[in-house]
Amino acid sequence: MATVIFALIARWFGISPAVAQVVAVLIGIFAVLASGWALTEYLMHRGAADERAKIERENTDAILKAIEASRSFDDCIAAGGVWDFRRQRCSSAALGHR
Repeated sequence: MATVIFALIARWFGISPAVAQVVAVLIGIFAVLASGWALTEYLMHRGAADERAKIERENTDAILKAIEASRSFDDCIAAGGVWDFRRQRCSSAALGHR
């Protein structure tokens, strides 16, 4: 069946059947390589999108934590406390003069 198709294609383009077979094999190889390349690009893009989403979630969590810490800092100062930067929490006001 394939030889009949190659013969028809060869006659249509005015080339020999052997050349038609070589061209068909080259087209097949190109199709396989193009499919592999497309699949690789898709998987790389999908992995990059997942990584971007993960980083975005981490950034959002860090921003929310920083906002909460700044509020805690402001609340500590407003209550007359002393903010301990190393422990990231409020200590009671120091007694006596500083």
